[in-house]
Amino acid sequence: MPSIEPGGAFPPISLTLLTGEDMTFGAGHWHLLVIYRGAHCPMCRAYLTAAEALRPRFAAAGFNLVLASADSAERTRPLLSETGYNGPVAAGLSVDQMRELGVHKTPAGDTGAAGPFAEPAAFAVDAEGRLHLVQIGNAPYARPDLEALLAGLTYDRDNAIQPRGGAR
Repeated sequence: MPSIEPGGAFPPISLTLLTGEDMTFGAGHWHLLVIYRGAHCPMCRAYLTAAEALRPRFAAAGFNLVLASADSAERTRPLLSETGYNGPVAAGLSVDQMRELGVHKTPAGDTGAAGPFAEPAAFAVDAEGRLHLVQIGNAPYARPDLEALLAGLTYDRDNAIQPRGGAR
């Protein structure tokens, strides 16, 4: 599994959004990529609803909030309709992409998921494509607090705070 280090380059992955466009990270904009478990997860429903409520604030602060899961587009669209989330979403996160990001993955088992899925994670990528923040969870209740991330990332960017935790 590759090592994802704050301050290092974000892996050169490309995610396909439900709109059909390919999403790359960096390229002159700050991005917050949030990985969620999928439509089978009741906690994700509430999380996507909360993400939609905060999405305008992320945009106003200059952050592109992007959500992604291993679910297919067919499983993702009804979840988005139910939760009202209207921002960029990538479906079909592959096992290889999960490995590249270093997220924890769980087999479908009896969860109701269609296949292996990623546990919650967040990656903030600065305008130069460097990883500013890494938050990786291994359970549905270990997910990033979006409001805290918005406040912290805005402070860091506005005050030229360098990524923390790059040394082990």
